[in-house]
Amino acid sequence: MNSLRIARSLFALPLLLVLAACSSDPDERPPPGRDDAGVSDGGVDSGTSDAGTGDDAGTSDAGAGDDAGTSDAGAGDDAGTSDAGSDGDAGSNTDAGTPDAGSDGDAGSDTDAGAPDAGAEHDAGAPDSGTDAGSDLDAGSPDSGTDAGTPDAGPDIEVPEDGGTVVTGTLSGRLTVEGSPYRVVGDANGVVTIPPGQVLAVDPGVILDFRGRPEVTEADVDVDSPGSVMNHQAGRVEVRVYGAIQVRGTAEAPVLLTSTNPYGWWGMNFYGENSVGAGHPVFEHMIFEKVRKNQYNSDRDWTRGALWVYYPGPVTITDSVFRDNESSANCGALDLMFTDGSRVERTVFQDNRIWEVDRFAQPGTYSMAGGGAVCITHGRNTVLRNNTFRGNSVQAFGGSLASELWERPVLTWPNPEGIFDLGGGAAIHYFQPDNDLLEDNLFEGNFIPLGPGAAVQLEDIGGSRTVIMRGNRFVNNRGGAGGVITCNRGSNTGELVITPDNVFSGNTVNGQPATNMTGDCGVVTQ
Repeated sequence: MNSLRIARSLFALPLLLVLAACSSDPDERPPPGRDDAGVSDGGVDSGTSDAGTGDDAGTSDAGAGDDAGTSDAGAGDDAGTSDAGSDGDAGSNTDAGTPDAGSDGDAGSDTDAGAPDAGAEHDAGAPDSGTDAGSDLDAGSPDSGTDAGTPDAGPDIEVPEDGGTVVTGTLSGRLTVEGSPYRVVGDANGVVTIPPGQVLAVDPGVILDFRGRPEVTEADVDVDSPGSVMNHQAGRVEVRVYGAIQVRGTAEAPVLLTSTNPYGWWGMNFYGENSVGAGHPVFEHMIFEKVRKNQYNSDRDWTRGALWVYYPGPVTITDSVFRDNESSANCGALDLMFTDGSRVERTVFQDNRIWEVDRFAQPGTYSMAGGGAVCITHGRNTVLRNNTFRGNSVQAFGGSLASELWERPVLTWPNPEGIFDLGGGAAIHYFQPDNDLLEDNLFEGNFIPLGPGAAVQLEDIGGSRTVIMRGNRFVNNRGGAGGVITCNRGSNTGELVITPDNVFSGNTVNGQPATNMTGDCGVVTQ
């Protein structure tokens, strides 16, 4: 156990770029798209999906000794081959293990790394002076990035100290405000499930407090390594979805998913076909906060996406807030993996972060983490519209197989070695996007101190796989490499569509005015 612990004192090392490759090697493709995002679908399959296999978009399961240093990022994923346990090459972005559809280890094997305030790290320099909707450089006076219609980060809702309902092993049926708050403890392993064939319906105004067992969490300190970031793992609770979920708050009475455990909770996880219930997932007027998926040597469901939706159909998220969530590998708040026809609209993503220690890193290898707020991983027909991404971040210290952190080089693209440093994207990371739309969103104050994609990073957009970016505003985002948008097409020939009505203002890379878009993707301006 001590071999996997990393001393907190070593966090004084300089922050290194985390560049996350969201990739996976499943065997069976999800169903055809239900909604057209506005881009013609040329029939190219973005990768076959085995709905029962835990395809990792860049994070290998702990059981596989993937070598992140031999990564061939240019090729992206091999969508047809699945490595279920071999000593794989992390460059193929293969998830070496299938997700656990019903049982897992001790839910008390995580820790809060003490992540920094996502809004107060690394001043990338004074913003430049311009608003530019079409040229390569950002060059005029910045605006505030907000308008009277921009939603805030949601109300502060206190969890009552008395009353409510205690939940242990399962969540199902209808949760009403009369039974709220629901104090979710979980089973002996800290797991609560929505069982197969059952539906969880959550009414307006309901509070779910995923408190687990705080006294156990506080007592979970390794006496041999009291400063280890792997302390405070036990006693936290995780939700596993094997049935259906419908969270329907209102503007006046949102649903709150939170934790009064000072060390947070494990979030909510879906498992492909195993999570298909009666009706597709719906989240309306919801506040989702205080997840800490930072067990650095664990499986994907404990290292990426506070809401990890590995699901072969459409997911709907509207009028919601994701705030103060943390993951150790990828996708600080949300990962839509293999979903088809998903919609995320009028939702705020604020102060979510990647705080990464890459468990497979070695000297001279390259970090593969990214998506400070959202990942779209092998998704199809995904629409992100009228959302706000503010103060999200990607930061890293390095990685380890033992008890030390390694410094790693940071690559920009292109470079003489012809190597892609996978990952990036302070707000969003796309991997193999297919017929997606990014429209009328605000990106403000997101940052990746050393990495590419001060706002958005795209990887491997091949064939007809495209993203249309239309009417977005990019304001005061900060990066360390690349541009505000960075796009690597991999070995394919896909084109990115960026319309002239996108606005870039006050963005910087290494303290200098940022190029709006960099990389080797073909770009069509229309």
